[in-house]
Amino acid sequence: MIKILYQFAKIAERADTVNVSRGLFTPFTLNNIWDNPGARRWPKVLGRGNGSGKGNACGRGQRGQLSRSGGGVAVKFEGGQTPITRRLPKWGSKPSNELYREVNISSLVDRIKQGRIDIDKVITIRDLWQAGLFKNTKYGVKLLARGAERISELEKPIQIEVSDASQTAIESIQKHGGKVTCVYRTPLLIHEHLHPERYELELRDPLPPSRAIAALKRIEERGAQTEYRVPKWVENEQKAKQNEQIIEKVEGEVLKAEPLKKEKEKSQKKIQKQLKAEAEKNKDLKKESIIELKEYPVSRKRGTQEIKITQNYRSKIMIIYSKKHNLIQNLFIQNLVQLINTAFLQL
Repeated sequence: MIKILYQFAKIAERADTVNVSRGLFTPFTLNNIWDNPGARRWPKVLGRGNGSGKGNACGRGQRGQLSRSGGGVAVKFEGGQTPITRRLPKWGSKPSNELYREVNISSLVDRIKQGRIDIDKVITIRDLWQAGLFKNTKYGVKLLARGAERISELEKPIQIEVSDASQTAIESIQKHGGKVTCVYRTPLLIHEHLHPERYELELRDPLPPSRAIAALKRIEERGAQTEYRVPKWVENEQKAKQNEQIIEKVEGEVLKAEPLKKEKEKSQKKIQKQLKAEAEKNKDLKKESIIELKEYPVSRKRGTQEIKITQNYRSKIMIIYSKKHNLIQNLFIQNLVQLINTAFLQL
């Protein structure tokens, strides 16, 4: 009864504004509904003669940009001047540069305790996705260290494969005998890893660019292991570094041995000098020898080559050894000594 009275009251309120031929007491039901006045407007009729007021040019004018079909100016256009969107500076938050989905150790421990992740196997990104730790990822997963103290609650160590990991997370897992490996995957390989049933053929591993290799090396410095396809230019760089290390070791050994060699050379030179000095002392030919003879007159007969030495003449003969003419002077000295001895014997 109350509902019927409410319906008739509504009709009575609208009686002054609505002209209805159905009567005032028609019930307001779903099969008897009308719009409020002015709720619906008839569309404007164009191009139906000048008597309608919108014929010929249809109210757009004769010519111009606004009279053309599809014509007009954008709302933000300000006649050619610098628009307000460029006059005012940028402000507010910037778009996020999130590359990886972040997973904390605490949430990982919770899923393991719930039995949604098997700790006996290597935990992959697909296992984390199936456990509900994230909805979707394009570039991979990064492991963070929030709740790292809860690793001691687990009975077995964790072996996990992710795209990246923080240093504290790596250290906390390794302390309890675990292992963290960071695998390089492109967005396509991550999609294949999450949905292997959609790919008939297995995709091969791509070659990472230089910036990705630099990031992987930084991860290795943190203490985690990495897996990626090593390009040839990286192998060549590694070989060159190994060769440089070998050369540096050899040079270090040579530098250490140089002072010992110098000391040996000095000692050898001293020994050689001592030997030379002893040899010079022992050799009589290297000393100055002076032969003194009495003053004897010298006479020579015609047709003979004999020499007669008289007592009225004294001569001194000084014989000095010269290094330049060793053989010649040795022979000369021997012949001269023989001549002097024969001369004294004849006297």
